[in-house]
Amino acid sequence: MAVYIILTVVTVGMAYFVRKPEEIYRGSKAVTRLKMRNGILMCGIFALLFLVSACRHYVGNDYARYEEYFRLMMIEGSDGVPTEIGFNLLAKGVQSIFGVGEKTNLLIFALFAGATIFLFLKGMYDLSADFSFSFLLFMTFGYYFNSMNTIRYYLALALAVVSIKYVLRKEYAKFLLLVLLAASFHKSVLVILPIYIMADFAWKKWQMGFLALAAAAGFILRDLLLKIIIRIYPTYADTMYLEAGTSLVNILRCLGIFIAGILLYKETVRERPMNRFFFQLNYLSLLLYLCGSFIPEVSRIGYYMNISHLFLLPGMINAIPEGKTRKIWKSAFIAAAALYFAAFLYKAYDPLIKVLPYRTWIFPE
Repeated sequence: MAVYIILTVVTVGMAYFVRKPEEIYRGSKAVTRLKMRNGILMCGIFALLFLVSACRHYVGNDYARYEEYFRLMMIEGSDGVPTEIGFNLLAKGVQSIFGVGEKTNLLIFALFAGATIFLFLKGMYDLSADFSFSFLLFMTFGYYFNSMNTIRYYLALALAVVSIKYVLRKEYAKFLLLVLLAASFHKSVLVILPIYIMADFAWKKWQMGFLALAAAAGFILRDLLLKIIIRIYPTYADTMYLEAGTSLVNILRCLGIFIAGILLYKETVRERPMNRFFFQLNYLSLLLYLCGSFIPEVSRIGYYMNISHLFLLPGMINAIPEGKTRKIWKSAFIAAAALYFAAFLYKAYDPLIKVLPYRTWIFPE
């Protein structure tokens, strides 16, 4: 646990000094002092996060399962594992160069860690109104630590974050291509195709009410919807995943942010398309957690929407005029994030999470 706390404190401290220039003349080849400082800090943050993630050993609830996938790929080919083509091609490509074995497995885990961390950092830097605040939430809300689980999914989630800027720019062809790339690692990401585009439009009150009614109807028709889900994902049939369930903590987090958004809506959301986009994604995640508890691994779908928290909270804070009100709201959000981080670390030993205790192959037991 100490490793995670120290890593969080150090990297958040480094992120505090990252300041995006308000305007950068794209045609200029000059390297400003600010850009140099940002580059050094971002490289340092990446290096520390990568080091901890890439050097882990049997950390993560599916670490052993992925080792088995790597073994089966070379024995039975891609047909021997229930994973997507992008993952299979990457893993088999590395194995064909370096051979099959534990050292190659470590290299594959490291490659996924590096790509995932890089994409998350890029997404936050490009989209956030306050990178340091977004990064603090990235760490305290557990996104980084959970990326040591389900490496395919978190790479897809990181690509989804990067794709958001193309939705906001209405560059839908680039958005589609990036989502298809992400789907080659985890096909669950395909759900964002309609969701992100829908969230980019300004909703009226009656439309939000209609979505709430639709979510409630989905809960009533959950048996029918579950049969459809199993047809799409037959690997869920007769497994523990059908027990589903949702997290009260996720519901409270989404609900708290929704209430804050309502209280600050006129001032920080209504006339700001980017904040409105993230606010509406949070609303959808709240409905999903409230009414979609029957969906297998509902959090995987929910994270594509509640990743918006990394950008909505800084966006709202940035929209509040400088003064006491802004300080109060930001302090409240930071305090809530700290409590969430403490709760996450407390549960991190759970077999369903299993990111603690931290072990590394550098110092084998």
